Amino acid sequence: MKQPDIASLGLISDRHTCALLDKDGTICWYCPEAFDQPAIFSSLIDEHRGGYWDIQCDAKKVSTREFTDRSSVLHTTFDVDGRSFTLTDFMPIGASFKGICRQSSAAPVTITGNIHVHEGYGLAKVALSQHSKNCIEITGLNKWLHCSHTLKIDGDVITYTIPAGEDSWATFIDSEQFEQTDLDNALQNTLQAWQEIEKHIDYKGLFEKEVCNSLRALQQLVYEPTGGVVAAPTLGLPEVIGGKRNYDYRYVWMRDAALVTSSLVGLKTDGKVERNFLSFIAGAMKKNEQTHVSCFYGIDQSIKADARELPLKGYRDSRPVLAGNTAADQFQLDAESSILLACGAIYGKLNEKLEWDIVETIADYICKNWERKDNGIWEEEQVQHYTSSKALAARALEVMAPYQPDAERAERWLYNAGLIRDFIKANCLTTGGAYAVHAGSEDVDIACALFVPFGFVEPNDSAMIKTIEAIESSYAEGHLYRRHLMEFDSGQEGVFLAASCWMAHHYALAGNLTKSEAILKAVQGCANDLGYFSEEMDVKTHTMLGNFPQTFVHSSFICAVNGLQQAMANH
Repeated sequence: MKQPDIASLGLISDRHTCALLDKDGTICWYCPEAFDQPAIFSSLIDEHRGGYWDIQCDAKKVSTREFTDRSSVLHTTFDVDGRSFTLTDFMPIGASFKGICRQSSAAPVTITGNIHVHEGYGLAKVALSQHSKNCIEITGLNKWLHCSHTLKIDGDVITYTIPAGEDSWATFIDSEQFEQTDLDNALQNTLQAWQEIEKHIDYKGLFEKEVCNSLRALQQLVYEPTGGVVAAPTLGLPEVIGGKRNYDYRYVWMRDAALVTSSLVGLKTDGKVERNFLSFIAGAMKKNEQTHVSCFYGIDQSIKADARELPLKGYRDSRPVLAGNTAADQFQLDAESSILLACGAIYGKLNEKLEWDIVETIADYICKNWERKDNGIWEEEQVQHYTSSKALAARALEVMAPYQPDAERAERWLYNAGLIRDFIKANCLTTGGAYAVHAGSEDVDIACALFVPFGFVEPNDSAMIKTIEAIESSYAEGHLYRRHLMEFDSGQEGVFLAASCWMAHHYALAGNLTKSEAILKAVQGCANDLGYFSEEMDVKTHTMLGNFPQTFVHSSFICAVNGLQQAMANH
């Protein structure tokens, strides 16, 4: 089983978990029940040991792929010597069962389906039990495979054959009882559910189709029970092919979640997304009896501090393959600050001070801890006085102070914001006058492109102008940009797409609308046919890199488009 290009992947979701499938219709990633559970289809990270579900027939070539409106029901149409058939994949919402449903229209040739189920990322085989000719139980997993045609067990593989000219269906679900009418009802219920989900956020305007694609991605990656948005649903997809920078992103990063929320605040919403963001943070802090937020949480709001290496081949031989993330204990000042900046936008929009006690706690924590070195926005092992962390902290305190009814407390917040600004002026400028990566550095980093969108400085700020000039000189790849890393040569990785969007947003606010639009078009050139972004792109080979799809990128794109649209309206 050949591993697909990341760009070939599409995603179906039930907002508890998801499955990834490539253009050939092969499901290569699926974690049952929840995004962060061990995968049972995982050929994406080990083509030999990982399970998969493929659809094979002679001379099959993908013709088109598209979703039904903004739903998560995916249709892949294949061409077979001038004739076609369509595969429809979805994960039911609002049905009495959960899992994966696949339907196929009549094909001009015989179709064969092969299902390899390997538990625990492919590290354990499962037992199969034939209940009837159309039903097989995956023993111990509480899963059943149902099919319109005869199912057969061949070793650890389940197969089925669909004669030419016959419609078919197959479901991999958590219910022993099933018939075709259940499938038809599930599809209708699922489409209706996605219509309701779509109503939470509306968008009309610039890059409309592309923004709606990004909205779908964000809504697919919500864990419905808590409202948390996972950074990405995958693990082990490398930032450098064959390298060691391979992480598990199936968590709710506070920085990412805050930026996702900030991007949506500017759109027409019913307030549900914003309230979910605040309730997730409040619930996580209360659940864990914390006085400050962790940099990330599990989707169930728990603290995740463990990581283990999986003995797998990895994606394109990229190892180690880690389940879990070792950044849990890091101090990331910008994560706390991003939360407050998002809260400021939410309060301004909804005219409600939701979860105010949590906001006060975070602001007080920033005041007490801003003088500490932190791990920065890129989660570096090397702690430093990162300039972007300090700047966002100052701005966060300034944004929240007007909402504080206690004048003495508000003054303390503003006093600390002033101290942070003084620290930056005294310590965080290069000899050329640009904002440094950290105190004492002569390098710059693209994270400083967030300073204008978040209101830390105006576009005509002298240090900001020099910073942008330095970024353009040393980190630009056409209209796309790399970041600066302390412990790794970022020239070896791809352009960083979220940060490229930040540059587009900066240029929009600076009045260079042509440059902003050019960057956004270049970013869109890095999306796949369904509008999904990975974390990075190798512009030389046009290869997607990093975990996929990346909500950080999708939210940054939406935010930048909204900024450009507002700038055009005011121009």
